[in-house]
Amino acid sequence: MSDNTTRAGGTRGGKRGYAWFVLIMLSLLYLMNYADRTIASALIDKIKISYDVNDTYMGFVIGPAFAFVYCVAAIPIARFADRSNRIRIIAIGAVIWSIFTVLSGMANTPTQFAAARFGVGIGEAAFLAPAYSVLSDYFPPRKRGFAFAVLNLGVYFGILVGGIGGAQLASAYEWQTAFIILGLPGFFFAFLTYVFVKEPERGRLDPKTNATFTDQQDFKKVFALLWERPSFRNLTYAAILGGFASVSFGSWAIALFERIFEISNTDATKRYFMTTVAASIIGVLAMGYLCDRGSKKDPSAPYRYSSLGFLGFTLIAICICFVPDVNLATFLVFPAALLGAGWVVAVQAALQDLVPAELRATATAIWAFALTFAGLVVGVQFVGVLNDFLYKSYGSLAIRFSMALTMSVAIPACYVIYRGGTTADADRKILAAEAIS
Repeated sequence: MSDNTTRAGGTRGGKRGYAWFVLIMLSLLYLMNYADRTIASALIDKIKISYDVNDTYMGFVIGPAFAFVYCVAAIPIARFADRSNRIRIIAIGAVIWSIFTVLSGMANTPTQFAAARFGVGIGEAAFLAPAYSVLSDYFPPRKRGFAFAVLNLGVYFGILVGGIGGAQLASAYEWQTAFIILGLPGFFFAFLTYVFVKEPERGRLDPKTNATFTDQQDFKKVFALLWERPSFRNLTYAAILGGFASVSFGSWAIALFERIFEISNTDATKRYFMTTVAASIIGVLAMGYLCDRGSKKDPSAPYRYSSLGFLGFTLIAICICFVPDVNLATFLVFPAALLGAGWVVAVQAALQDLVPAELRATATAIWAFALTFAGLVVGVQFVGVLNDFLYKSYGSLAIRFSMALTMSVAIPACYVIYRGGTTADADRKILAAEAIS
């Protein structure tokens, strides 16, 4: 990081209005990030018919084809971001994922389409950990929960754009055209971010300690330091179990609605995504507010809120798989999304407060690796394979049982999140004191 960049970020970043400008820019990039990954899930059956493939293949392209390289690349990128210019990394990543989203729409064969999704994963791996780290240097600890909630609004508006927008474009033109159109705005937002968002001074809003981390520390040493702390371990276990369940449910939800209720793709996307986004916006903002307020007196508050919300989401999501009426299913999506939307916000707020500034991008990447690998590499593929396995017995209704079984894994995740909160305050103090010079 250059001295000029640091001074620019430190001076301008001190103004509250500029911090909010940075948050909005990153939220817009996150919107495009999620739109470009959601569109494939929204158009599962259209792509399946076009390429004449089965659910195992579709599980692969919306899951492992994107997520495997995302997971592999995220941690080294995060380590680089912990000692380099994070804004530049984010902008370059946005250009890469936008290029490959456009190429997804130009793919002529299933192999080309899968290869394009690999490319999207490479680009998107450069966003999440650096973005959380940057925001932690623009917002003080007791305001980060709400800032992360606003950032996560990008997820839900991205779902809206990629889901409903993608379905509408695919209905009006072809599904390939939808990918091309949705891939283009990412270039514009990447340019704006690179030009107008300044790299802030790292850790400038955190309490000062005598602990320092060096750029030369290897990943094994950092990982060992983090893994010794029970709170970090429990948050990672929760990412594995919760990601396996929740990411799989969100990825296959449109296919669930289309198949068990025999409705069109556009109807399914409107019902599910409109309801999900409306409830999720309320849920993430409420969770951010609750975390900021609760953590002032009790560092374990975000853990409790996340655990309870995720449990409610899990039980309702399982019910959605078996209700007989599409209107009832649509109604249940609202409380499910309301309760489930904020669990990641609460966990990320807890994680940023737990870990020293110099290691935030790496810690976030480890957590995101666990979530993404378990969800998109394993969980989404698991549902696809199980759908094909159960098809002979249940036909198109096989997806009900596949998704309900997958969601049940989230129940123990709620417990380990709660357990993480019981050691949070002590672990934060130990991590601050155990930095290796």
